Amino acid sequence: MSTTELLSQGVIIMITLILIVVLLRKFRVIEKENSKITSNLVLKVTLPALIFSALVTKKFDYDLLLIAGTVAIAEILSLTLAWFGARLLKLKKGETGALMLVATFGMSTMLGYPLIRQTFPGNALAMDDAVITSEIGVGVLLFIIGPIIAMHYGENNIIGKTIVTSIKKFLLSPIFVAIVAGIGLSFVNIPSNNVVVDTVYHLLTLIGNANLLLVAITIGLLLEPHHLQKMIPFLVVVILIKLIIQPLTTYQIITWIDLNTIAKQVATIETSMPSAILVAIYARQYNCKPELVSTTILVTLIISLISVTALFSILF
Repeated sequence: MSTTELLSQGVIIMITLILIVVLLRKFRVIEKENSKITSNLVLKVTLPALIFSALVTKKFDYDLLLIAGTVAIAEILSLTLAWFGARLLKLKKGETGALMLVATFGMSTMLGYPLIRQTFPGNALAMDDAVITSEIGVGVLLFIIGPIIAMHYGENNIIGKTIVTSIKKFLLSPIFVAIVAGIGLSFVNIPSNNVVVDTVYHLLTLIGNANLLLVAITIGLLLEPHHLQKMIPFLVVVILIKLIIQPLTTYQIITWIDLNTIAKQVATIETSMPSAILVAIYARQYNCKPELVSTTILVTLIISLISVTALFSILF
C-alpha cells in the first residue's frame, strides 16, 4: 500500500469511528457529558504517554526544531490572513476572533497523531517529527495565543491574570511535561535491555495506543452541526487558509531548507488537519462565538476527508 493509500485509509477510519460515536450518542448508548471524561483521558493520560514513549528512546535531532519553526511560521501567516479575511468579510468582533481561531490552529495532536501512526506504521522517525511538529510548532501557539485571541475578541471581560494562568497551565500540563521529560531522557543512556525500563516503555506504548479510539469518541461527542447557509463565506475562507494555504506554505518552506522527505510529509499532513477542537473550548469559555467555532470544526473535519489525501497525493 502506498503512503497516499495509507493516509486515505487513516482518514476514513477516523471519520468512521467518529460517525459510530455519533450514532451511539443518538441511541443514548453514550452521552455528550461523557466527553469531559474522554477528553481528560486524552489530554492527561493517553496523549502524554504517546508523546513520552515516542521521544524517550530517540536521539533528539536539531532538524526537528526547524520543522517546528516552519509550522509556527505557517500558522502565523494563517493568523494574519484570517485577520485580513475577517476585514474583507466585514465580520463583527466575535466572528473575527472565531475566524482567527479556526483558520490557524489544527487537530495536529488529536487527529494528526493517529493519522501519522496509521500512515507510517512502525516508523519511529515519523512519530518523532509528528510530536515535535505538533507540540512545539502547534502546541505552544495554540495553548498561549489561542486563549489570548478568544479573550480579546470574546464578549467576556478578561483580566490580564487569566493570560498568565493559561501560560502556567500549559507549562504544568501533562503534555508539556511529557515533551520535556521525553526530550531530556533521550539524552540519557538508559539501558534498553533492563526489564523494568522495558516494562515501563511497553506499558506507556500500550496506553498511547488507546489514543485513537478516545480521540474519536471525544470528537463524536463534542461536535454538533448547525445551519450552514449563512456561514458559506466564512467557511470558504477557513477552508482556503487552514486546509490549503497552511499546508502548502509548510511544504514550500521545508523544501527550501531541504529537510528529509518524511519530515516534509509529516509536517504537511499535520498542518493540513481540520480546525482544532481545543479552540471550541476557548470559544465557549470566553464567549467568542462558540456555536460558529463548533460548526466550523465539524465542517473542516468532513472536508479534510478529501483535502488531506488529495493534497498529499498531488504534492508527493
